[in-house]
Amino acid sequence: MAAGSKLGFIIAAALTASCSAALAQQGSDAQREACTPDAFRLCGQFIPDANRIEGCLRAAGPRLSPACYVVFYPPEPTRQKPRMVRRQWTAED
Repeated sequence: MAAGSKLGFIIAAALTASCSAALAQQGSDAQREACTPDAFRLCGQFIPDANRIEGCLRAAGPRLSPACYVVFYPPEPTRQKPRMVRRQWTAED
């Protein structure tokens, strides 16, 4: 491996380790897996500060990947419309 390749590999490994450590402080494994690529792509300057990464990802909004977007902006639970219950009127009412 050439010296430049070794240095690149070491830098990439260090960034991966620091980002993993930062994201490990918050969120589930699935959430971290969904957002790690976005953290590198959008918020690399904040690694390894987990709070700043979270703020950066939250602020990125629509630029997030669909998987990471759902972590920060989960869909509203759908509510069922109340059912209309028809009451039959009798002469006794």
